[in-house]
Amino acid sequence: MTDIKQTWVPAPRGRDAAVLNQPIEDPAGWRAEDLQGTDRFIYQLSEPEISEIFDAVDRFEKSGAELKDLDRDGFQLPKFSGVMAEIRDELMEGRGFGFLRGLPAEGRTIAQNAAAFWGLSVYMGTPVPQNAKGHLLEHVKNAGGDINTPTGRGYNSADELGFHADSCEIFSLMCLCPSKSGGQHRIVSSVTVYNEMLARRPDLARELAFRFYRSRRGEIPPGENAFFRQPVFSVTDGYFSARGASSTIERAQKLPGVEKMTPAQFEAIDFYQELSGELAMDVDFQLGDMSFVLNHVSLHARTAYEDWPEPDRKRHLMRLWINIDCERPIHPEIVHQMIGIVPDSGETLKTPLEMTPVS
Repeated sequence: MTDIKQTWVPAPRGRDAAVLNQPIEDPAGWRAEDLQGTDRFIYQLSEPEISEIFDAVDRFEKSGAELKDLDRDGFQLPKFSGVMAEIRDELMEGRGFGFLRGLPAEGRTIAQNAAAFWGLSVYMGTPVPQNAKGHLLEHVKNAGGDINTPTGRGYNSADELGFHADSCEIFSLMCLCPSKSGGQHRIVSSVTVYNEMLARRPDLARELAFRFYRSRRGEIPPGENAFFRQPVFSVTDGYFSARGASSTIERAQKLPGVEKMTPAQFEAIDFYQELSGELAMDVDFQLGDMSFVLNHVSLHARTAYEDWPEPDRKRHLMRLWINIDCERPIHPEIVHQMIGIVPDSGETLKTPLEMTPVS
């Protein structure tokens, strides 16, 4: 067993088989008051660990390989791979998320930071496309986008983002430049939100088992509709899973062929968002921070932010969507959305080192 630092404290293990519309006992059901202000969810890198990661980046650069082809064999970490395995276990069997802190990013090139980020992330799973352009690596940076437009993507804007789960199993972020103000990363246990909702308004908790219509935001695979359907709350083989209930559902209401929501469903979604904000923990990203979050048991959001006036100081995070082949059982209609976004015809998989705004 790797010697985990005192700042990093895994959650106690032990899970009961979940039953929908009954309280759920799961290690991922953490509460913000138990973690806020602590570093128990943060693994602080040591100098030898940083050196091992940088050595792996150097070997990759000398190999001349493409970033999208980098796998564990090409990013060997003889000692630190054990830590990555423990962080992965924390996602799958513990709280459902973890942070790495202390990797120097300043003074390193975008390519070097991307290699470190990608190389560590492949110890979690396989990156999948994040948009119809085939981007495996994406950049969270303000390009003046508007999340409220039909094809708006939150990572292109400085807008506040409601609580949601991405179209993948694990999502990961690396901070290259914090904002001038705002932009707090907000995270909440969807297990805790579900349990709290069940205790306060069981009628609304039942509404969220409905298979809601969701917009594809204009990124539509051949032969598919402009929308798909998923429940917010579901249980599969005794495992609970939750999805977000934010802009994709709202935008789908404007699409032809979509069933109109009932007042009770609107109320349930509003209460879901309200509870998520009430129970969330805020994390200020530091330069070089990496986060790994299991979407099945966690929701995330972001406060609006203000950039520095200098272009080279704009808030900048890199993002990966990661597939783990449904190791945690999930609803069949969720499975289909865990492989990312199908690229447009003629688009190849790529790992751009700069932001390419979605039109």
